[in-house]
Amino acid sequence: MSNKSPLITVMQTAYTKINKRIFRDFGEIENLQGRDMKLEIFFNKTYEFIYNNIKDYLSHCRPEWGFLNSKNLENKRDTFYWILDPLSGKENFKRSIPIFSISISVMYNSEVIASSVYDPLRNEFFFAEKGKGAFLNDHRIRVSNRNNLNNCILSLQINEPKSEQEKFFLKKDIPIKSFRFINSSNTSLSWVCSGKFDCFIGVNLNNLFVKSSKLLLREAGGFYLETNLNNDSVFICANPIIHKKIIKILN
Repeated sequence: MSNKSPLITVMQTAYTKINKRIFRDFGEIENLQGRDMKLEIFFNKTYEFIYNNIKDYLSHCRPEWGFLNSKNLENKRDTFYWILDPLSGKENFKRSIPIFSISISVMYNSEVIASSVYDPLRNEFFFAEKGKGAFLNDHRIRVSNRNNLNNCILSLQINEPKSEQEKFFLKKDIPIKSFRFINSSNTSLSWVCSGKFDCFIGVNLNNLFVKSSKLLLREAGGFYLETNLNNDSVFICANPIIHKKIIKILN
């Protein structure tokens, strides 16, 4: 059982502020398929609602804390910052595919000290604080203990996709059970941390996602590597044994 700190409780409560709207809008999206203009307008309103409502609540709870995003990367010392990803899996949401999530993390002195991911459709709240372990709702989670690649599931996400990158990974002859392309980096990470996936490889991911994801992975017992491949940034995370084997193959 977990013993949620006040900070984790703030994050969890923030997610509840947008639950009803997400369920309503996700149901409505199904009726807008094939009407691209209206769908895009509708989605943008949903996205703004999620971002603004969570941000307002976090600001209310910790008014002296700042926010980091792709447009504001300034990170002053001795200052707490929120890192908010309102929707990981945007295209899935737009297509009424039920794989998406929201994430909130806290950074202090360039180090992420708390991190969470929320899957509203499954009511799954993943969270971790430095040195306290990783949890799903009230239960401790760990990465998988599989050590045979032939029995592993690998999730792959390539942002700004290039045919050569897809060909590289799919033709690298990685002897795994199967690939998954779920197009939600936060969801893939969470599923690695809870043992559903054995490995996640992301290409050209958002830098703030990479920063905020490491804590949850470490606390769940996973390993990660940031590297460059054919002039692209690559983020690899997995359980310790599979991580070592994947790195060896890619090298």
